[in-house]
Amino acid sequence: MNLLSNEEIDTLLELFRADDPELHEGAEALSGASPADSVVTRVDLLKPNRLSREQMRSLERHFETAAKALAVTVSDKLRLDIACDCVAVEQMRFQNWNALLSGPAGIFTIDMQPFGPVLFTVTTQLLYGAVDRILGGSGRVTSAPQDFTAAEYTVADAFVGPCLQRICDSLADIVALTWTIEERCSSPSMAQILAAQEVVLSVHFQVGGEVLLGDLRLAIPYAGLEPHLQAMRAGPRPQAQQPGALRATIARTLEPVCMKMSVELGDGALALRQLLSLGVGDVIPLRTRVGAPLIAPVQGVPKFAGDVGAVGNRLAFRVGSVLEAQA
Repeated sequence: MNLLSNEEIDTLLELFRADDPELHEGAEALSGASPADSVVTRVDLLKPNRLSREQMRSLERHFETAAKALAVTVSDKLRLDIACDCVAVEQMRFQNWNALLSGPAGIFTIDMQPFGPVLFTVTTQLLYGAVDRILGGSGRVTSAPQDFTAAEYTVADAFVGPCLQRICDSLADIVALTWTIEERCSSPSMAQILAAQEVVLSVHFQVGGEVLLGDLRLAIPYAGLEPHLQAMRAGPRPQAQQPGALRATIARTLEPVCMKMSVELGDGALALRQLLSLGVGDVIPLRTRVGAPLIAPVQGVPKFAGDVGAVGNRLAFRVGSVLEAQA
């Protein structure tokens, strides 16, 4: 027996109220429309709107991050240039999600705690190509088998495992996830881990490359996701910091950085014809007077004024003042 949620009951009651003739007459008087002119709109009482728009945007952002990580991981694992996109994040009934698996696929039942059992599927063409590539083949598949042998599923785990880990990593700021592959099959009829009317979060990734092409799908039960909804938000929100709170961290980061410092004895101005005619022994007058403070730029910006001296047998610069930064 299927039970209606509070939201579905409220919608049903609204429809019953709308059947009151007095309400119809009042609505017609206000709108000036006759029953023949009215438009009937079908209402889906089973529409699984469990997640808010903000929560859906948050999940979309997390799974888009997962798609980028999947592209890197799959490319590295298969030694191929692979792209991966998150093409859809939706909430739907489990029976509708199961109907999306129109043909044989690699179906993995995952114990993903604390979400509970989830389903992860890989299209047969993609999974078989990945297995072939891992075993040293080209990955080009003209026809894929309807089912996999136990040995092929063992190799397939080497492809599926890193994919699952990247997905779990992308949700780490919501909840820490661990996963274990419980069962493997190829027929959707054997993957009935939930009741038909249960709501699931459906995530659809599309993987493509020169050789491989296929889909990855994930079904997460809403019941397992619900306790963690409060941790979701539409975008990253940096925590407010007290003024100066990061001073010590910034100091530790910048202290070892090397800066170039020099001392300018002075400068002068020469016409181009004078510059071209300079030779060994020529004297260039500087605009700096004898005894005037010399400038020491740091990274090309004047920072200190002082005078030149000596320390032992080496020249030295003694800081006389710190120059104000120029806007």
